Amino acid sequence: MSLRARRAKATIRDVAAYAGVGIATVSRALNDDPDIAAATRARVLEACEALAFRRSSLARSLKVGATDNVGVAIMSRHAPVILNPFYAEVIGGIEGVLEDAGKHLLLSSLKRRDDLLDLASEGRVDGLLVVGCDVVPEVLTRLRDVELPVVLIDNAFEGIPSVVVDHVGAGSQAARHLLDGGGTRFAFVAENLENPNFRARLEGFRRALAGAGIELTPEAIAAGGDSWDGGYAAMSRVLAAIHPPPDAVFAANDPAALSAAKALNEHGLRVPDQVALVGVDDIHLAAHHAPPLTTVRFDKRGLGATGARHLLDRLAGRQVPALTTIATELVERGTSRSDRGTR
Repeated sequence: MSLRARRAKATIRDVAAYAGVGIATVSRALNDDPDIAAATRARVLEACEALAFRRSSLARSLKVGATDNVGVAIMSRHAPVILNPFYAEVIGGIEGVLEDAGKHLLLSSLKRRDDLLDLASEGRVDGLLVVGCDVVPEVLTRLRDVELPVVLIDNAFEGIPSVVVDHVGAGSQAARHLLDGGGTRFAFVAENLENPNFRARLEGFRRALAGAGIELTPEAIAAGGDSWDGGYAAMSRVLAAIHPPPDAVFAANDPAALSAAKALNEHGLRVPDQVALVGVDDIHLAAHHAPPLTTVRFDKRGLGATGARHLLDRLAGRQVPALTTIATELVERGTSRSDRGTR
């Protein structure tokens, strides 16, 4: 084939000519027909690579009922995803797995919870990844009954394969670290207390403190609203309610911790000399804060990638675990101290 022909967009007829087979054979090879010989399939795939040939997803969907599209749904309050440090990494992990599998990521920002059911029933995607814990149980119950393969990421619901973080363990790790650093007066701040993942982190924190004989009082728990200043508002409320102020603070996530640090500073409380502070997520900004933020880290890209691999397995008819849990680890930096000297 001439160089000029290769520069033009290759067609299935070009692939057939290059591989020395018929057009029908190319189609069967690309659609994984089990009756195609391995050597023939290899020759067709080699021709596709040489000619930079890509199948038309629309044409394939009309022939075999598949689109090669995977829907990734996230509630609109987290958009734009590219500006959200947590979800950007999760989506990045999903994208890498789907790209390697030749699938297309169709990202949907959902303004209404029922939009999720519409996406699952419109036929635009072969499978659906639902990211985040914002979807109410009523919608998830209905989603569980659709024929479309679905996997949840950062949320768990019975009957739908789910990939989650060990949120309770994260809270427990934060408590043990703050206890080891000599903390005696503890507080928990968050953007909101309706988020089930934040509640699980609080539960792990509370349990670990109780195991050390310390009760976390209601006045030491506050939410400040879903914004980058949520931790600031929550921390300000705690400081107004507790005297003397806490000397150990656990924030439900890193943004809440970073803005809580601002409130502590404005109240004349030095971090970590007077107050130790721990967040969760280990977003990029955590290591560049002054002082760098101690946080409970987990593999955010791995969270997304695991969910994507489970969905691909479901699309291939393979069984996947009902629940997969991503482990966490504490990363000590400049906002806390530890008697163990683990820095």
